[in-house]
Amino acid sequence: GPLLTLRGEVIGVNAQIASSGGVNAGVGFAIPSNVVRRVAPVLIERGSYDWPWLGVVGTSVNLTIMKANDLDTQQGAYIDTVVPNGPAAEAGLEGTDSTAEVNGLQVPVGGDVVIEADRKPIASFDDLLSAVSFMSVGDEVELTVLRQGQRRQIIVALVARPSDSAS
Repeated sequence: GPLLTLRGEVIGVNAQIASSGGVNAGVGFAIPSNVVRRVAPVLIERGSYDWPWLGVVGTSVNLTIMKANDLDTQQGAYIDTVVPNGPAAEAGLEGTDSTAEVNGLQVPVGGDVVIEADRKPIASFDDLLSAVSFMSVGDEVELTVLRQGQRRQIIVALVARPSDSAS
């Protein structure tokens, strides 16, 4: 059913509940209403929805990634892996090329750090995933990345996410 605000506004559709006891108590998960508005008509019309795909695996910049990569901030989406032959690879995004030790931990270095998508700030890897998910297959996204201390603009043409890919 719908997830409502106290004013009765629909903000999502309840989808799952994580429960350790097997009863209807626990943490609930909902699909945001703006996703439902976008996806439902396509599902009704075609029976499937093609999610836009960037073709990267990464994480949010944290303190160790910041130190290992000589960054000035913990903001951004760190690109660890660029999927071969994917849209990000074709556009020239770069992933980790080695590791460095920080406080006894091996930390990835050399990957691009996405700090903006279409001129909107990207504070975390989740921000990057969210920005892409609200685009369409065939759209181009302009990414501002930090690479070796320099800002670069990279335009990536999004394609449909392959059915065998989680990245």
